[in-house]
Amino acid sequence: MAPDTIHHLLLVAFGCSNHAMVSRTRGFGLMPGQPKVLEFVAKNEGCLQRDIARAYAMDRATVTGVLARMEGAGLIERHPREGDRRALEVRLTDDGRIAAGRVARCGSEVDELACAGMTSDEREALRALLARVIANFEREGERRA
Repeated sequence: MAPDTIHHLLLVAFGCSNHAMVSRTRGFGLMPGQPKVLEFVAKNEGCLQRDIARAYAMDRATVTGVLARMEGAGLIERHPREGDRRALEVRLTDDGRIAAGRVARCGSEVDELACAGMTSDEREALRALLARVIANFEREGERRA
Protein backbone atom coordinates (compact mmCIF):
# COMPACT_ATOMS: atom_id res chain seq x y z
CA MET A 1 0.00 0.00 0.00
CA ALA A 2 1.28 3.48 -0.87
CA PRO A 3 2.19 5.83 1.98
CA ASP A 4 -0.56 8.24 2.99
CA THR A 5 1.62 10.93 4.52
CA ILE A 6 0.95 14.52 3.47
CA HIS A 7 4.31 14.92 1.73
CA HIS A 8 3.75 11.73 -0.26
CA LEU A 9 0.22 12.72 -1.26
CA LEU A 10 1.45 16.19 -2.31
CA LEU A 11 4.18 14.60 -4.46
CA VAL A 12 1.73 12.23 -6.13
CA ALA A 13 -0.87 14.98 -6.67
CA PHE A 14 1.80 17.24 -8.20
CA GLY A 15 3.01 14.43 -10.46
CA CYS A 16 -0.51 13.66 -11.68
CA SER A 17 -1.36 17.33 -12.24
CA ASN A 18 1.93 18.01 -14.00
CA HIS A 19 1.53 14.96 -16.25
CA ALA A 20 -2.02 16.04 -17.16
CA MET A 21 -0.83 19.56 -18.09
CA VAL A 22 2.25 18.42 -20.00
CA SER A 23 0.30 15.85 -22.00
CA ARG A 24 -2.22 18.54 -23.00
CA THR A 25 0.21 21.38 -23.73
CA ARG A 26 2.84 19.32 -25.54
CA GLY A 27 0.30 18.97 -28.36
CA PHE A 28 0.78 22.62 -29.27
CA GLY A 29 4.54 22.68 -28.89
CA LEU A 30 5.13 23.70 -25.27
CA MET A 31 7.88 22.13 -23.21
CA PRO A 32 7.63 21.36 -19.48
CA GLY A 33 7.89 24.56 -17.42
CA GLN A 34 6.60 26.80 -20.19
CA PRO A 35 2.85 26.56 -19.46
CA LYS A 36 3.16 27.93 -15.92
CA VAL A 37 5.41 30.74 -17.12
CA LEU A 38 2.88 31.67 -19.82
CA GLU A 39 0.11 31.70 -17.19
CA PHE A 40 2.14 33.94 -14.89
CA VAL A 41 3.27 36.39 -17.56
CA ALA A 42 -0.28 36.63 -18.97
CA LYS A 43 -1.47 37.79 -15.53
CA ASN A 44 1.66 39.84 -14.74
CA GLU A 45 2.74 41.45 -18.02
CA GLY A 46 6.09 43.20 -17.60
CA CYS A 47 7.14 41.02 -14.66
CA LEU A 48 10.76 40.23 -13.93
CA GLN A 49 12.48 36.86 -14.01
CA ARG A 50 12.75 36.86 -10.21
CA ASP A 51 8.96 37.32 -9.94
CA ILE A 52 8.44 34.13 -11.95
CA ALA A 53 11.03 32.28 -9.87
CA ARG A 54 9.33 33.31 -6.62
CA ALA A 55 5.82 32.50 -7.85
CA TYR A 56 6.75 28.92 -8.74
CA ALA A 57 9.55 28.20 -6.25
CA MET A 58 12.00 27.81 -9.15
CA ASP A 59 15.65 28.76 -9.10
CA ARG A 60 16.61 31.69 -11.30
CA ALA A 61 18.89 29.61 -13.53
CA THR A 62 15.99 27.32 -14.42
CA VAL A 63 13.77 30.31 -15.19
CA THR A 64 16.53 31.78 -17.37
CA GLY A 65 16.66 28.59 -19.43
CA VAL A 66 12.88 28.34 -19.79
CA LEU A 67 12.65 32.01 -20.83
CA ALA A 68 15.46 31.64 -23.36
CA ARG A 69 13.66 28.72 -25.03
CA MET A 70 10.36 30.63 -24.97
CA GLU A 71 12.01 33.69 -26.48
CA GLY A 72 13.55 31.50 -29.19
CA ALA A 73 10.10 30.06 -29.92
CA GLY A 74 8.65 33.56 -30.26
CA LEU A 75 6.37 33.32 -27.20
CA ILE A 76 7.93 36.08 -25.09
CA GLU A 77 10.12 39.13 -25.39
CA ARG A 78 12.45 40.54 -22.76
CA HIS A 79 13.14 44.26 -22.59
CA PRO A 80 15.25 46.32 -20.17
CA ARG A 81 13.16 47.97 -17.46
CA GLU A 82 13.12 51.72 -17.60
CA GLY A 83 15.38 53.05 -14.84
CA ASP A 84 17.18 49.72 -14.32
CA ARG A 85 18.62 48.39 -17.57
CA ARG A 86 19.91 45.24 -15.83
CA ALA A 87 16.35 44.13 -15.00
CA LEU A 88 14.52 42.55 -17.93
CA GLU A 89 10.75 42.79 -18.18
CA VAL A 90 9.02 39.75 -19.65
CA ARG A 91 6.14 40.32 -22.06
CA LEU A 92 4.07 37.99 -24.23
CA THR A 93 4.20 38.19 -28.00
CA ASP A 94 1.03 37.72 -30.03
CA ASP A 95 1.90 34.02 -30.35
CA GLY A 96 2.51 33.94 -26.60
CA ARG A 97 -0.95 35.33 -25.94
CA ILE A 98 -2.51 32.64 -28.12
CA ALA A 99 -0.51 29.95 -26.32
CA ALA A 100 -1.45 31.43 -22.91
CA GLY A 101 -5.13 31.16 -23.86
CA ARG A 102 -4.64 27.51 -24.76
CA VAL A 103 -2.80 26.90 -21.50
CA ALA A 104 -5.65 28.49 -19.55
CA ARG A 105 -8.12 26.13 -21.21
CA CYS A 106 -5.87 23.15 -20.42
CA GLY A 107 -5.57 24.34 -16.82
CA SER A 108 -9.35 24.44 -16.53
CA GLU A 109 -9.56 20.88 -17.86
CA VAL A 110 -6.96 19.69 -15.35
CA ASP A 111 -8.74 21.50 -12.50
CA GLU A 112 -11.99 19.80 -13.48
CA LEU A 113 -10.26 16.43 -13.61
CA ALA A 114 -8.65 16.96 -10.20
CA CYS A 115 -11.88 18.13 -8.58
CA ALA A 116 -14.31 15.70 -10.21
CA GLY A 117 -17.12 14.88 -7.82
CA MET A 118 -16.27 17.70 -5.40
CA THR A 119 -18.79 20.32 -4.39
CA SER A 120 -17.94 23.99 -4.83
CA ASP A 121 -17.40 24.21 -1.04
CA GLU A 122 -14.98 21.28 -1.16
CA ARG A 123 -13.09 22.86 -4.07
CA GLU A 124 -12.78 26.13 -2.17
CA ALA A 125 -11.66 24.28 0.97
CA LEU A 126 -9.00 22.42 -1.04
CA ARG A 127 -7.78 25.67 -2.60
CA ALA A 128 -7.59 27.35 0.80
CA LEU A 129 -5.79 24.40 2.40
CA LEU A 130 -3.24 24.20 -0.40
CA ALA A 131 -2.65 27.96 -0.12
CA ARG A 132 -1.95 27.48 3.61
CA VAL A 133 0.46 24.62 2.87
CA ILE A 134 2.33 26.84 0.41
CA ALA A 135 2.43 29.72 2.91
CA ASN A 136 3.87 27.36 5.53
CA PHE A 137 6.65 26.30 3.18
CA GLU A 138 7.33 29.90 2.21
CA ARG A 139 7.70 30.87 5.88
CA GLU A 140 10.11 27.98 6.40
CA GLY A 141 12.12 29.13 3.39
CA GLU A 142 12.30 32.68 4.77
CA ARG A 143 13.61 31.39 8.10
CA ARG A 144 16.31 29.34 6.39
CA ALA A 145 17.38 32.17 4.03
